[in-house]
Amino acid sequence: MLRYILLVLILAIIGGWLALRVNWETTFTEGIVGQPVDLIPGQGPANPVDETLEKLLFRSLFKYNPAGEIESDLAKEYRISSSGRIYTITLEESVWRDGKPITAADVAFTFTRDPAFSDITIEQEGEREIRFVLKTPLGSFLDVLTRPIAPAHFREIDLTNLGNREFFISGINQEGETVNEITLKTTGSAGIKTLRFKFFKTTDDLIGGARSGEIDGLAATDFSDPSFALYQTPISSQYFAIFFNLESSNILAKNKSFRKAAALKTPLFSDGSPVFGPLSGTWAQGKLTFPSYQPKSAGKFKGTITITVAKAGSLLEVAQEISQSWQDNLGIKVNVRAVSSDEIGGILQDRSFEAIILGQEVARDPDRYNLWHSSAKEFPGQNVSAYADPRSDRALEEGRKASDRRSRQTHYLNFQRLFIENNPAIFLYHPNLSYWVNKKFTGPDLRAVFNPEERFWNFTDWNLAF
Repeated sequence: MLRYILLVLILAIIGGWLALRVNWETTFTEGIVGQPVDLIPGQGPANPVDETLEKLLFRSLFKYNPAGEIESDLAKEYRISSSGRIYTITLEESVWRDGKPITAADVAFTFTRDPAFSDITIEQEGEREIRFVLKTPLGSFLDVLTRPIAPAHFREIDLTNLGNREFFISGINQEGETVNEITLKTTGSAGIKTLRFKFFKTTDDLIGGARSGEIDGLAATDFSDPSFALYQTPISSQYFAIFFNLESSNILAKNKSFRKAAALKTPLFSDGSPVFGPLSGTWAQGKLTFPSYQPKSAGKFKGTITITVAKAGSLLEVAQEISQSWQDNLGIKVNVRAVSSDEIGGILQDRSFEAIILGQEVARDPDRYNLWHSSAKEFPGQNVSAYADPRSDRALEEGRKASDRRSRQTHYLNFQRLFIENNPAIFLYHPNLSYWVNKKFTGPDLRAVFNPEERFWNFTDWNLAF
């Protein structure tokens, strides 16, 4: 009898310990600098806070899986016309959190507000079919349709009924117009049922919140704490590069041989990750060798070149390090022209630079027509270098026309080879996403992350560390 009682007591203790450890109401609190502005997709200014929350709350017609492949989400089925211009999509039967059905009207509402769709005709066929009619074929169009869908009746929806994914808003802590916290809960099978966002004014406040135990996770570069584990990945959606003005009168900027030599003598920066060409991080990134730093001699040149750079973050220090390396190794004089961020737009418009360091944002799809096609040379076009090669133009044109990946891959490999031949820019680095998570949690996986807003893609796999 005594043995039986002891066994019961031991089992009770173990059961109690497990009950304390396996708490299905466990909350993970992330700290973030900024404020939510508008949680309706496609509405309001671009804001990383909003984009993070919208990815958790709203589904899309299509989505990327962990392997980087596009697959259906709200789209039950779709077909592309033989011309590549007409996309017809049938929606699955699904509802918003308030119980109303998700219809073609919601899809039309989402995309008709986007200026990028001004040349696209959107036609509804009943409640569940929608058609997009493009003026010209666009192989990257499914990528465009990975944006979250907004409810057309959003004005009638209470915030706690916002969305159509497993996450929903369960509470908002607000003082006046300042939002202190937003709490989400999930109806899914996640080990952690509550995800709370706590908003801070500055990075110093954020780090202070981590050290005081207010938050369990944060993205920060200047942070370290033994109670937090670091998860890190390149932010493939962003890169920094030196863009040469190929229309400049500067003899060095116009010299293809110099541009390649400059790439070979541009230092590698440990604060970021390497950029493997203009399609870095996408499925079309080829196994090609782009010119990067080499210790051996790259030749000597004569002349002077000025690098323009914004006085933002560490960019000025980056420019000065590059300047020193070029002067020491290439025999030229390099001036660094530091300007305010507000001046950059005017400099690009006037093309009053010889070389300039800039960051660019790119999509998961490798379509880089708007960045490197000669038609985008004139401001406000984004072809900063004024790169113009008929062969490259053709590769970009054909790459965006084709709808099958194999054909697109062929054209984009050709584009990358021509890019290496001409070297209109030197890619410096992808910034890293440094995400710190309290060691009492396990599960974060950043390998499938292309941009920071995707960091919770596998949140259902997160849990308490046992």
